[in-house]
Amino acid sequence: MEKTAILEAALKIEEQSITLYTMAREKAETPSSKKFFAELTSEEVKHKEKISAAIEDEQKISEIGSRMEKIQDLKIVDFMTDTTLSAEADYPRILTYAAKREKATYEYYQSLARGLEGTETGDLFNRLAQEEQRHKNKLETEYDDYLLKEN
Repeated sequence: MEKTAILEAALKIEEQSITLYTMAREKAETPSSKKFFAELTSEEVKHKEKISAAIEDEQKISEIGSRMEKIQDLKIVDFMTDTTLSAEADYPRILTYAAKREKATYEYYQSLARGLEGTETGDLFNRLAQEEQRHKNKLETEYDDYLLKEN
C-alpha cells in the first residue's frame, strides 16, 4: 500500500472519531462530560489536520502524533462484550463503544507500524498508536469515574 493511501485510510479513521465524539458530546448529560468529549473531538480534529497536511506534503509526516512514553492500558473494556451504538445509547455504552473503537484503532496503527518498521511512515503509525492508546486510557478512566459516581 502506498504512503498516500495509508494516510488517507488514517484520515478516514480520524473523521469517524470526530463524528463519534461529536455525537457523544451531544448525548452527554453533565458539563464535565460534554467538556471531556469536546476535548477528544478537538484532539481528533488536530490529528485530521496534520494527516491532511502530510498528504499534501510528505515532509510533514514527522509532525503527526506525539513522542510520548508508553501509555498504561487499563484494560477495562477489553473483556466486555462488544456493543453497538444507537440513538438510545446511554453514557456508559457510549464510553464502552468509544474505548473499544480506540483499542481497535490502536491495534490497526500498530499493525501498520510493524509492516513499515524502520521507515518514517512506520514511526508515524507508532506515534498515532500511542495517541489512540492515550484516548482509550482517558475513556476507560472516565468510565471508571462514572461508575464510581453512580454507586
